[in-house]
Amino acid sequence: MEKHEEQLAAIQEMRNLMDRASRFRSISGLSAMVAGLLAILCVVFVSQLTDVQLTESASFERMLGTKFATEVQLSFLVLLLISICFGIYLAARNAQATGQAAWDSVAKRLALHLAIPLVTGGVFSMLLAQLGLLGLIPASTLLFYGLALVNASHYTLDAVRLLGLVEIGLGLLATAIVPFGLVFWLTGFGLMHVGFGLYIYLKYERV
Repeated sequence: MEKHEEQLAAIQEMRNLMDRASRFRSISGLSAMVAGLLAILCVVFVSQLTDVQLTESASFERMLGTKFATEVQLSFLVLLLISICFGIYLAARNAQATGQAAWDSVAKRLALHLAIPLVTGGVFSMLLAQLGLLGLIPASTLLFYGLALVNASHYTLDAVRLLGLVEIGLGLLATAIVPFGLVFWLTGFGLMHVGFGLYIYLKYERV
């Protein structure tokens, strides 16, 4: 009986080792929470700047239609850059703390599977802007971001797939209810990030 249990324990240990070797488990819940809070602050800032309320119909188009259009675009761009840089920094720090290489083959595959849908979504959103379809930009960013997370979830935590599916669902809702796309965008990039980040932090990072 003891020999059988030892064999099962050895098999389980081998599975764990294979799982760690094939998945990047150092993503930071703290960075997700920070990104979510920054998204909320960004929307609050541009709302105050443009005097357009989030819950107003076509709020995103109206924000970009004011004299502060450049400031609005820069605010979202800065949000994106800070979130990416902070996420990379904390993921690398977590990897080093657990003895995992910050830029090994698994991390490279994760980055590639994230980048393809994200870059495609970014280009698609710029094309929508050129066509004057500003109201669809929140929906498109949610959809492509969700697809990126689902695509990359094979190389990281399983919870990432669930977040990706939620983002896709919010993107579809934002497409169906275009005038309130920014509300769904804030829900996805703000509230969902805070909740997901807290879950990851409590389950995997808190000592």
